[in-house]
Amino acid sequence: MATTRGGDAPRSHLQGVYALVDPDRVEPIAFTEALLRGGIRLVQVRAKNGIDGATLLAIVGRVRAAGGIALVNDDVRLARLADGVHLGQEDAASLDLPQLRRALGSAVIGLSCGTPQEARAADPALVDYVAAGPAFATPSKHDAGLPIGLSGVRAVVGATALPCAAIGGIGAHTIAHVRETGAQMAAVISALICDDVEAAARELVRRWENAGA
Repeated sequence: MATTRGGDAPRSHLQGVYALVDPDRVEPIAFTEALLRGGIRLVQVRAKNGIDGATLLAIVGRVRAAGGIALVNDDVRLARLADGVHLGQEDAASLDLPQLRRALGSAVIGLSCGTPQEARAADPALVDYVAAGPAFATPSKHDAGLPIGLSGVRAVVGATALPCAAIGGIGAHTIAHVRETGAQMAAVISALICDDVEAAARELVRRWENAGA
């Protein structure tokens, strides 16, 4: 990665299928266990209405035991219980990012970047990856804005040396095209909320890996 800080082991996991866990839509522990059985090793807990510490620790413990990393969305306090935090542009603007970096040490900090300009502005000394999107229309985030498409994702990827996670409306039929943009990760939520989470996870991982073969 572009950073030179110590403790880079978590950052080595910034690749592949990146699953988002929404406790308002799924039973988070069981859902995470199914993701792990399906081969996913990068997880973000997106708990817009909050999550209790015990549940978060249970999720983080399971992901770490499987050799993966677990991040939280927005909540920098809970980030101390996980392997890092993902921030939106507004969240990041309200924070002192150098201070947050010092507080979190080698933990991962991700930043949403919908344009190449935002991606270029992401300081590699403070941010470990960027998330580009929404790639496609998504039902899981009503304030996500208009889709930037694969060309938009490709433009964000090209604007930064940081790893990039494409996000928004990605599923089994689009994930291979997402990988062709140069994105190192594909963040998925709705396509994993189904009757057989493990099978859906395994299929997404298979298609992602085949696209890079």
